[in-house]
Amino acid sequence: MTTKVLIIDDDEAFVEILAEFLEDDGQIKVVDRVGSERDCQEWLASGKLESVDAVVLDLRLPFESGDKRTDSRIGLRILNSLRDTHRFFGPIIVLTNSRDSADGKEALGNGCDGYLCKHAPADQVPVMVNELKMALLGDVVIVSRELRHVFFRDDVSAKEAKLMDLLSQERSWSEIAQALGYKSSKAAANVGDRIFDKILTEEDRRRLVNNGVKKRDLALEVWRARHRS
Repeated sequence: MTTKVLIIDDDEAFVEILAEFLEDDGQIKVVDRVGSERDCQEWLASGKLESVDAVVLDLRLPFESGDKRTDSRIGLRILNSLRDTHRFFGPIIVLTNSRDSADGKEALGNGCDGYLCKHAPADQVPVMVNELKMALLGDVVIVSRELRHVFFRDDVSAKEAKLMDLLSQERSWSEIAQALGYKSSKAAANVGDRIFDKILTEEDRRRLVNNGVKKRDLALEVWRARHRS
């Protein structure tokens, strides 16, 4: 299945090159590109986000097209809008212009799945593109100043992430089943139990045994800690 990607970046030349690299093996299709906060707001208001599986987001963006002034706060606002307002649960990979990891770490705290430095040395570009592809396809999360460290992400799909989000909002299994299309509340609960197993580490499981904590409660605690914005 082809992964449909939205690129939010004001550097048109970079976007052209990036799109060509991402699409070269047919696994990824860049479905649209926007380059400013205002354009992004209009694009999101159109409802097109429902057709997108993953997002590449440049942190430093202008407010309007043609504006030479850029600000990393704009990228963070868009990131927050994608996660909190539009409830987008697919991978969001942030691009930074600096080798300083501070911006990327801030983006991680606001809900992105990973970040990469745009201005990699020439010999590192293939590495960057390959890592970016893997992240967009949901295989890894990239957290690296020098583009060398790859950490495997939780094996949780976008739909499973939405289930956890609804559970965090104290929705009932019946409400979750209706929202996500499961046949019954029992079916939703069974899916939830499998997600809990994915989320919990061996150390977490020892807590279940030693402290008598309920699996659901501990999984929610871990989930909220990992995804707080």
